[in-house]
Amino acid sequence: MNKNILKGLFVLAIICLAWNASASTCNFTRDLKEDVEGEDVRCLQQYLNGAGYNISSSGPGSKGKETNTFKELTSQAVMKWQAASGLTADGHFGAKSRAKYLSLTGTTPATPETGTPSTGSTVAQLNTQIAQLKADLALARSSSSGKSAAETAAIKRLVEALDMMDKADEQMDDNEGDQAAADDSYADAEENIIDAVRSLFRKKDFVKALDYADDAFDDAEDAFDDAGGEGLEAEADDFIDEAQRDIDAAEKKIEDADDNDEDVKEAEALLKKAENKLEEAEQAFDDENYEDVEDLADEASDLADDAVDAIGDNTEKDDAEEAIDDARDAIDDAQNEISDADDDGKDVSDAEDLLDEANDKLDDAENEFDDENYDEAADLAKDAEDLADDAVGAID
Repeated sequence: MNKNILKGLFVLAIICLAWNASASTCNFTRDLKEDVEGEDVRCLQQYLNGAGYNISSSGPGSKGKETNTFKELTSQAVMKWQAASGLTADGHFGAKSRAKYLSLTGTTPATPETGTPSTGSTVAQLNTQIAQLKADLALARSSSSGKSAAETAAIKRLVEALDMMDKADEQMDDNEGDQAAADDSYADAEENIIDAVRSLFRKKDFVKALDYADDAFDDAEDAFDDAGGEGLEAEADDFIDEAQRDIDAAEKKIEDADDNDEDVKEAEALLKKAENKLEEAEQAFDDENYEDVEDLADEASDLADDAVDAIGDNTEKDDAEEAIDDARDAIDDAQNEISDADDDGKDVSDAEDLLDEANDKLDDAENEFDDENYDEAADLAKDAEDLADDAVGAID
């Protein structure tokens, strides 16, 4: 079994520890759709809320307040989950949805401690299982609802440690630096990650989990450095320098435009936002939160670019933005009318086809807008709005 498969098995072992300790599955034996009641509906709502497809942000159906009744909000959450899972987004939790649910939450292969699965079986399951674990951890990191501060901190650090291990692994594959030292540090990171997962999911000792996750991060960072990678502090410093250069260049262009009596009001406002974002990046650097520096510095650079784009007459851009907003509103209104008609038993197949075309046109318009082809973006947005109107007219 090669090195990559062994590393995959290690990650799979972590997944098994987490799933076996924390995951609960629902027993779906029937189709679920609007107006159906039962505890299986409540379990479905709990699963959707836990997976990030929230039934509601508050009140009945929200996390911790799931109900046993399948209503419109549940249907909408199911549609989002179906779309993300590659299924037809019809809002009905039927046979195909149940099968997909089982594939995402079913029993994982045995860990290497209890029996090693075949290479082919392992590879077939790794991508889905690893992606699901990281999605769950990322969701937990982004939402502290129902979690203590200690648990939230442990989950956040565990995700950061896993990300750093990925980074170290990529650097080690380049065969640079002191590979022996890198391998030792990576092995230490593996041990601490397993201890962190056990403490987090099995023992519920969040303080210990945070300590182990911290150690895992430090070990993974050492492995990255040993393998010839640039340290996080140096990397973060480079990101700040690059953002500062972008801001300085934007400031020079704005000053030149102002000297030529061009309109720079919007550009100056955006440049101020860029400078504020750079200050946040510098503060994160001072606090040694190097992982946050890249995102903040990138935002500062993007705002500086936006400031340059905002110099002068923005009539075409504003017109395109307005056309895109109008198209979005028309599509939203059409979707609501089609949903209502479908609930009333009307034939909406032609309307749905036209609405799909409208969404495609809107996507094209937004792409052209991003490429600064504002006239083309406005035309495509108008086409999208017309198709949305046609969709409403096609309701039988």
